[in-house]
Amino acid sequence: MSTGNSSNDGNHNSGGNNDEGWGSKFLKLASAAAATAAVAGGLIALMSSSSPQPSPFETSARRVIKEPVDEYNYEAAPSLPIRWTKPEWGWVKLNVDGSRDHIGYPPSSGCGGVMRDASGTWLLGFSQKLNPSYEVHMTEIVAILKGVKLAREMNVQKLVVESDLESAVSMVENGVRANHPQYTIISSIKQLLSDPKWEVKVVHIPREANRVANKLARDARDLTSEYMRKYPYPPASCTTLVQEDSQGDAVVGYY
Repeated sequence: MSTGNSSNDGNHNSGGNNDEGWGSKFLKLASAAAATAAVAGGLIALMSSSSPQPSPFETSARRVIKEPVDEYNYEAAPSLPIRWTKPEWGWVKLNVDGSRDHIGYPPSSGCGGVMRDASGTWLLGFSQKLNPSYEVHMTEIVAILKGVKLAREMNVQKLVVESDLESAVSMVENGVRANHPQYTIISSIKQLLSDPKWEVKVVHIPREANRVANKLARDARDLTSEYMRKYPYPPASCTTLVQEDSQGDAVVGYY
């Protein structure tokens, strides 16, 4: 009996301890949940604050949360309609280009250009075969020099020179050091441009707006001599391009 009573008392005490343990755990869990809710509420309040000027950190955090970055979610630059444009009234536009074929045998180089007025009328074009050792940028610089000389001979008062080679335009505008390989020719161009008897602007354009000059330069590679060909009228190879330019037809390209 005493053993039995002792056993019964032990079972009773064990049950009491279990009740106390579960109650304590429940209180702890409830307290933790309340604390978590409080913290979450504070964060929500912070993130949704109507402060007129949120801190950079808040702004960045909201952007990251609402707009996750997807490094693969991008679009290519849209293509743009590009066209040759007529110069302003009273101005003449000179488009020039250089061309070099280093793949064919023998290699060949050439340059070409065309002058047109504000109505798009052809004034004069030219093509010239060049030294086949010339690099592309050299053919472009020579084209600028040849075209500017012709414009000066025609007594043009206001001239816009357009080239699709940005490095050539930069050299003409900014000049080069005395030890630069193209110093002599760049100096000749700048001397012509500085003549107070006329006004000249040199502009970089996309190649899609320079198609006539490009065609003249490419045709120049096939000439039999380095003698300059002058065209008072558009040559047959350029008539369609000239007409499209005059009509303002656009070419799709990237600029």
